[in-house]
Amino acid sequence: MKVFLDANYIIYLKYSESDEVFEYCINLLKKLEKFEAITNIVVINEVVWILRKKYGIESEEIFDFLDRFLNFVEFVPLEAEDYELMKDFILRYSLKPSDALHVSSMKKSGAKLIVSEDPDFDRVEWIKREWVNRKEVL
Repeated sequence: MKVFLDANYIIYLKYSESDEVFEYCINLLKKLEKFEAITNIVVINEVVWILRKKYGIESEEIFDFLDRFLNFVEFVPLEAEDYELMKDFILRYSLKPSDALHVSSMKKSGAKLIVSEDPDFDRVEWIKREWVNRKEVL
């Protein structure tokens, strides 16, 4: 089964202010070996930006972390066709553009499960969302 990893999951693996969330992220990382973890470059853009701007982590440290982490993840490429999917998902589900691109990546890859704290994904009827308080999926 393919599992899409949203930026907040990756961010909290590196920096979480909550012990509960950090433990959840670490435990889930161990389980992900059984699944095909996927993401896209928009997620990585969000991770780098937030770790630098919000948490003040140096770029070199961020890339050292990402270089190790991304060995476990497959990238879904974004292409021109994703514009039409993004547009459809924004209009149909009132998603932010970046979230609509994540949904586009999920649709193209056949993933139906996302690891994310963002409840906006719950509006997409064919997606199941996994998070700390929703552990029934993985």
